Amino acid sequence: MKELKKQIAELLHQKLSIYGFKKKGQWEYVRTVENNNVIQIIGLTFSHPERDVIAVSLTFWIIYKNINEVAMKFGEPDCCTKYYRPMVATTISDLIPGTCYREWCFTLKDDYSTIADNTKEIVDVIIQYGFPYFETSSKESNLIDMIKRYGDDGRLIPIIYYIHNEKAKALEHIEKHIKKKSEKVLKG
Repeated sequence: MKELKKQIAELLHQKLSIYGFKKKGQWEYVRTVENNNVIQIIGLTFSHPERDVIAVSLTFWIIYKNINEVAMKFGEPDCCTKYYRPMVATTISDLIPGTCYREWCFTLKDDYSTIADNTKEIVDVIIQYGFPYFETSSKESNLIDMIKRYGDDGRLIPIIYYIHNEKAKALEHIEKHIKKKSEKVLKG
């Protein structure tokens, strides 16, 4: 199974490197865009639905270095780590219209051409659905809307307002978030 995972990861790396992605760790592909400020990450997740089967699914993450630096200064969450966590993240299943869950299955019996065809299909889906997500999410002007749609707006939106010198909006957002959380606790 390990060898099959490595083979899948290597084939994906070969195809994604054309688009500027570099392999990071075992199962992530990373590229930096927008004046070296935005990190785009494609992560592989593996499961084993059957004994000789590996299922692969995809996650897409965006990290803004400038927002990350400010978040770290405010104590988010561990000042010993280099990067905070994604500002927005989603799975491929959330990006494909009408799909509940999307994964690609490989078996130990698959020959090289079957594995290559499946990885090509994965890359085609990344290009069709993942790249437009990255394009939209990598524009800071879209970030607040993307966080509200895919992320936890309680912690990052005030930081974005703060960075853009909109401190009143940051405080207003914090107050709304505290009120919303308090109401949930009281109803709880």
